[in-house]
Amino acid sequence: MKTKRRLLNSLIRSYLLFAFTLGLIFLLVQLFSGELSDHYVTKPIEPSQIARPDYTSIDSEVIEESGGWVEILDEERNVIYIKGTQKVPHKAYSAAELTSLLYDGSRMPYLYALAPFKSDKGASLLCLVAIPRERGQTSFKLLTPPETISINLKLSYGFFGVLLLSVISVYLYGRYTSKQLTTPLEQISTAMRHMRNGHYDQRLNYNSNKELTTIQECFNEMADHLEQTERANQQLIESKQRMLLDISHDLKTPITTIQGYASALLLGLADTEEKRLRYLNLIYSKAGLMTELVGDLFELSKLETTEYPLSGEFEVTDLGELVREIIAENYEQFEQKNFNLTFSIPHEEIPLRLHKTLISRAVSNLLTNALKHNPKGTTVDIDLKHLDNVVRLTIMDNGAGIPESIRTTLFDPFVRGNAARTSDGGTGLGLSIAKKAVELHGGELRLLDTEGRTSFQITFSKTA
Repeated sequence: MKTKRRLLNSLIRSYLLFAFTLGLIFLLVQLFSGELSDHYVTKPIEPSQIARPDYTSIDSEVIEESGGWVEILDEERNVIYIKGTQKVPHKAYSAAELTSLLYDGSRMPYLYALAPFKSDKGASLLCLVAIPRERGQTSFKLLTPPETISINLKLSYGFFGVLLLSVISVYLYGRYTSKQLTTPLEQISTAMRHMRNGHYDQRLNYNSNKELTTIQECFNEMADHLEQTERANQQLIESKQRMLLDISHDLKTPITTIQGYASALLLGLADTEEKRLRYLNLIYSKAGLMTELVGDLFELSKLETTEYPLSGEFEVTDLGELVREIIAENYEQFEQKNFNLTFSIPHEEIPLRLHKTLISRAVSNLLTNALKHNPKGTTVDIDLKHLDNVVRLTIMDNGAGIPESIRTTLFDPFVRGNAARTSDGGTGLGLSIAKKAVELHGGELRLLDTEGRTSFQITFSKTA
């Protein structure tokens, strides 16, 4: 409430100052533009009204100031008295001349009016009034400058009237404007306090002018971004916690096994050579799993580090030939598990700037993933396509498929197809390493939605 009152007072003060300044400017313009000095009011001049029995007392000041004069004529139309300066000399007028002055004087520089009256001695006289044409009208109304007092009064009334109306209008407009501003500002301040307290679901919704509406749109976009960032941070924290638990589990199981069999050997419980060899083989196997896990963790941490030095190891490589070499290296494993392996690779060269070790590791991980999680007799297809702007490598199989529950988190560390997290299912880091390796090349690794088949597709842009 205090904020609204302060804003209202500030707006009214500003608008009042503006109105007063505007009125003052209007006054100064009127004073110095010469409009007041050249402004005339219409004042009727009737000879019958100014004529007096004592014609020497006729009030002709206004007529004389306008450049006119008054003539008094006797019954014979002789000029017997003049007030003012007679610009057109006449000592007497004929009837025709008077008629011409009154009715046919459209080209004359003066306008004339005539009225009969009686003198104080009872003589019949005529009062002839003449004024300059530029200061009169055809109806013989004299245009005279207003008196000084009249000018000041009208000026004062006009100025204060305009100022009063301006003040009233400004006050009403100030209240209206403050209401239009305070409602959005209160919503903005409330929303910002909510965000400061960690609540990023607050959104603005008000109707206002374009500028405040733009602020509303920007604020809502910022809130959306912060909410998504906060959600991503929470997911990252949960992912790290889950990863620590998974690492602990995956290290604890083989360590416990190694410790148990080593203790049995030390205590002499392996009383035959056959048992000792079996215990040693188990210890060696579990140690190998730990080595593989630590190696994968190290590899993943390097790929996730921005300072990982890769630039010096990139070189232009024929991707088709590299894929053939990877297939040859893994072909024996596919034969041992009775897998059917088919591939389609173009004969022409596909030159790309690659880090051969990382790409070999990524493709090998995808092939190893297919070997570990599918039954014997599974068919694995490798298809490499050289398109206009991209190169696509697709690895498909018709095996056991991927559970729907882990499809969205498949590339996260330690995600495996079996919920029991048995130690014979790999480290759970292969797909994460493959995805990071591809992304470091500006490429993309994704799981395709192909009915009845599991398809991983790597896409490289030729311009990356």
